[in-house]
Amino acid sequence: MSIENKFYINRGVKMTEYIFKCFRTKRNGYFYDRHRNEIVKVTDEEYEELCFVNQGRINPEKSSVFQKYQQQGLFQENIVKKIQHPETDYLEHHMNNRLGQLILQVTQQCNLRCSYCAYSGKYKNNRTHSNKRMTWDIAKKAIDFYVARIIEKEEAIISFYGGEPLLEFELIKQCVAYAKDKIQGKPLRFAMTTNGTLLTDEVVDFLQKEKFETLISLDGAEKEHDCNRKYASGKGSFQDIMKNVKRIKERYPEYGTTLMFNTVVNPQADVRNVQKYFDNDKLLEENHISFNLLRPKDLDEVIPYSKEALCIRKFEYLKVLLALTYKVKLSSVSKIVREGIGVPLKFYKEMSKKTRLTEECHHNGPCLPGIQRLFITVEGKFFPCEKVDEMVDAHCIGDIQNGFRLNKLKELLNIGKITEEECKQCWNLQNCSMCIDNIECVGEEKQCKRNKLKVCQEKKEEVLQNLYELCVLKELGCDFEGAFNREEYDDISIS
Repeated sequence: MSIENKFYINRGVKMTEYIFKCFRTKRNGYFYDRHRNEIVKVTDEEYEELCFVNQGRINPEKSSVFQKYQQQGLFQENIVKKIQHPETDYLEHHMNNRLGQLILQVTQQCNLRCSYCAYSGKYKNNRTHSNKRMTWDIAKKAIDFYVARIIEKEEAIISFYGGEPLLEFELIKQCVAYAKDKIQGKPLRFAMTTNGTLLTDEVVDFLQKEKFETLISLDGAEKEHDCNRKYASGKGSFQDIMKNVKRIKERYPEYGTTLMFNTVVNPQADVRNVQKYFDNDKLLEENHISFNLLRPKDLDEVIPYSKEALCIRKFEYLKVLLALTYKVKLSSVSKIVREGIGVPLKFYKEMSKKTRLTEECHHNGPCLPGIQRLFITVEGKFFPCEKVDEMVDAHCIGDIQNGFRLNKLKELLNIGKITEEECKQCWNLQNCSMCIDNIECVGEEKQCKRNKLKVCQEKKEEVLQNLYELCVLKELGCDFEGAFNREEYDDISIS
C-alpha cells in the first residue's frame, strides 16, 4: 500500500511543496523522503497522520508528526528548479578523454534467423538483417578515434557485435592486432557476443589466446532453444552450439569456465524445462548465465507470458530474498533468477549514499551516452550503446567522419527535460532508471512526452517494489553489509 506523494501549502502568493512517499509492509509503516533519499520507519499512529497530510486532510504546519521529522531535516521544501544532468557541462571533456567501451558492429548479417531477434523485422523501429559489413577502413578509423579518447581511462575494452560477428572473423583478427599495437601502457580487453555456431578450432584458439570475454546465446534445452534459435533453413542450432562448447571445455578447460551465456526466456517456452536444464546441466555448472524475459518494447505483437511461467519466476525470486536472510542457501535457488540477489543489494547500496537534491538535478537513468559504451555501426554511425534502435535518427550521436555531436549527447543525457515539470514534482526523481532505450522518442514532442510518462509509471512501481523489499528484508534481519562479503555472492554483479 502506498499514498501519493505531494502536499502543497498556499502561503499567499507562494506555494510550498513537500514531496515524500508513504508506504507500508505487513509489519510497519514507512515514508520515503525524496530530498534526502532516505527511508524512515514510523509508528502506526504516525503513519496514519502522515497519510492524512499527504492526502491534504491535515495541514503539515498543524501536524506534530510532520513537524517532528521536519526538525530532523526531513520533509524539506522542494528545491528543484531545473531538470539538468550534473554531468552536462563535463560531457565534452568526457567524450575527448574518458571513453569506456568501444563496440564495433562488424556485420549486420547473421547465419541464424531467431524468432524474437531484435533484427527479425518484428520490431517497429529497428533494422533487419542485411549484407552490410564494416570495412577495414571504418574499423581502423573507429579504433583510432577510440584510442585518442581514452587518455584518462585505466583500461581499454573493445567488443565485437553483429549480426553474428564471427562471420567477419578475419576483420576481427585485424582489429585485435591493430588495437594491440596502438594501445600501450594499459590493460586491453576484448569481448564478443555470438550465437556460438561458428566456434571452430581456429576461432577458439584465437579467442583463448586473446582472452576474449565471450557471451553465447543459449535459450535452454534443445526443444526450448530450437523453438527460437534456428538457421534460415529452419534447422535448430542447439546441437552445433553445445558441440562447440564441449570442445572448448575439452581443449581449454580453464578458458571454458569463463564462457558466459545469455538466455532469453520467450513466452512460448516451457519455463519449468528451461529452469531444470540450467539447474542440472553439468557442462554449464561453472559458467555465468544471465536470464532475461523478452522485451515487449516496440514489438508489433506482444505475446504475454503464461501465469505458470510468472509464478515460477516469482517463487524462485522469493527464495532469493529468503537467501538474503539466511533462511535458505543461495545454491537452492534456481539459476534463472539467482542473479536477482543483486537487485536488493544494489538498491541498498544506492540508498546508503543518501544523496541530497540540488536546484539542478536529473533522474539517474541515462548513462553518459556514447561515452560509457560507444556503439559504431557498419556504416560508421555513432549510437549511445548497442541496445538503442539504429533506425531512429534521434538516437544517432555522431559518425566516424565528423565525430561526436555534442548537442545530441546533451539532449539524450537530459531526457528528463521531455517531462520537466512532472520530473520536478516526482517522488521517484532520485531513483528513476529511465533512459532513452526505455522510451519510443519518435515523432512529435507531445507523443514523445506521452510515451515517457507511460514508462514513468512502470519505473515508479518498480522502485516502490524495491523500497518495499528493502524494508521487509530489514524486518527479517537481513545484514546487508555482511551480504557484500559473502563468498557465495562473488559471481553476482552488485557494483
